[in-house]
Amino acid sequence: MASSTILLAQLEVEDCTAELFLNGAPVIRIAPPKMHIQNASAELYVVPGTNRLDVLVEPGSRPSTARSEVRELAFRPMRATGRLIRFEEGVPGLVEHGELLGEASFAWEEGRPERRVFPAEVGTQIEIPTANGRWSFQDAPPLVLDDALRAEVRALLAEVEQAIRRGDTDRFWSLTELQTRDVRRAYPAVTEPYLRGDLATLFAHYRKAPDPVMPRDPADHDFRLVAGDRMLQLVDRDYSTSFKLRDPGDGSAVSYRIMLARIDGKLRIVR
Repeated sequence: MASSTILLAQLEVEDCTAELFLNGAPVIRIAPPKMHIQNASAELYVVPGTNRLDVLVEPGSRPSTARSEVRELAFRPMRATGRLIRFEEGVPGLVEHGELLGEASFAWEEGRPERRVFPAEVGTQIEIPTANGRWSFQDAPPLVLDDALRAEVRALLAEVEQAIRRGDTDRFWSLTELQTRDVRRAYPAVTEPYLRGDLATLFAHYRKAPDPVMPRDPADHDFRLVAGDRMLQLVDRDYSTSFKLRDPGDGSAVSYRIMLARIDGKLRIVR
């Protein structure tokens, strides 16, 4: 992508819960009473050529059943629109200030059926001739979410947790190296020294807490396969991230998003 522009995914909803997927990867979820519009960087999910943008409306109550938990709802007006927009750097992140590359919209309005089955899904294909190249997870093998994979995840999270507790930025950098490499490819102006400095600052901040990592309960985990089963999203039953840091100020949980793929035979953090 041109360095003077930024590519954002946008989800806008009215009176419903919805989730936005880009090439099968979840990028935004909005549920009442949260803000009705939200943007997220799309650079790390777009690919050269055909890209798929999907909006899932009124998904299931937990991530693993987002598409399969079918129920019938009584009529209420609702809307959900997903967009992919290119912006010049520094402009407001609203569609009228950017170049709309594509959008998918759902609406349930007066005069439509009094009841309908959910979840509902709408999508569109968007052609992007040039992007940031092919990502490692695109060529990763499909995963099978079984006990063996869950055990691998627990071991990896233990390593991440240990690095944070010890303030070992070098170990954390190694664990997130593939993701960091992709960030630098997507954003050429972001240098390795900058990212290492930012990481050191982050570690210093969270180590002010008595314990920088929130406890995890495996019973809460509801990991789900995404992006054609090539990535595993570490998410809990309530759609919050499975790995959370502890805010040094008020002790509240701070989400830390992790998605994994098997690269060269090893489970790695890729997003």
